[in-house]
Parts: sequence; structure tokens; C-alpha cells
Amino acid sequence: MIKRILQNRLSYLSVSFLLFLAALPLISIGTSHDWRLVSTTGMVALSMAAIIPPLQRMLFPPKK
Repeated sequence: MIKRILQNRLSYLSVSFLLFLAALPLISIGTSHDWRLVSTTGMVALSMAAIIPPLQRMLFPPKK
């Protein structure tokens, strides 16, 4: 399933964007209410969203 997502440009960019959208409110809510688990979940989602595009380029380089 992950291989199929990484091979389709629209799907991996959509997943990355949705993770970014979920991460920002989680980080904000977690830090403003001092909820460590919520802010940590947001940071994990942010890290995953940031690593998906470079990972895709490493695993499936563009064809020349």
C-alpha cells in the first residue's frame, strides 16, 4: 500500500498536505494547554509530512 501511494504523485502529495494540516492545530492546541501527548503527536505528523516527498524522490527517482 505504501509503495502504491509513493508511486502516485497526487496521492503522496495529498497525504503529506493532510498531515501538515492535521499537525499545525495539534501542535498549537498541545502547547497552549500544556498537553504533551497532543503536541508530540503533532510534531510526529509534521515530521512525517516533511519526510514523504524526499523519501519518494529517493525510492522512485524521476525517469529521464
